[in-house]
Amino acid sequence: MKKIKKIIFSALIIGILFFFYISMPSTNYLLTTSEKSFSSTSQFEVIQSEYIGKVIDIKGVITDLTLGSPYISVVLDSNLYFSFESKKTQDEFSISDTLTIKGRFEGYDDLFYQYTFTDCSILK
Repeated sequence: MKKIKKIIFSALIIGILFFFYISMPSTNYLLTTSEKSFSSTSQFEVIQSEYIGKVIDIKGVITDLTLGSPYISVVLDSNLYFSFESKKTQDEFSISDTLTIKGRFEGYDDLFYQYTFTDCSILK
């Protein structure tokens, strides 16, 4: 009988801890401060492997722009790809504009030779 009470008590504690873990809010990367700022894309490319999964901001020139609902894709200096939710930005920009963009670095894609960022926002 004592052993059954211990098992039920342990299961109850594990259940409560599991509930608190899954009900935690996810990280809002748009509100997270940048860990590092780069004044050019070439600075970033040299040490990019240190920043996978981290929020950084990079300054560069727009070389390609795709406006589509619900996302906007911006390419800085031909190989850094940033993705925005169109409803979260009211900024106007066009090709050859210089921007500083904050985003979470997802990694380098060997197939397409591009650096990919998500959860992005424009810094003024």
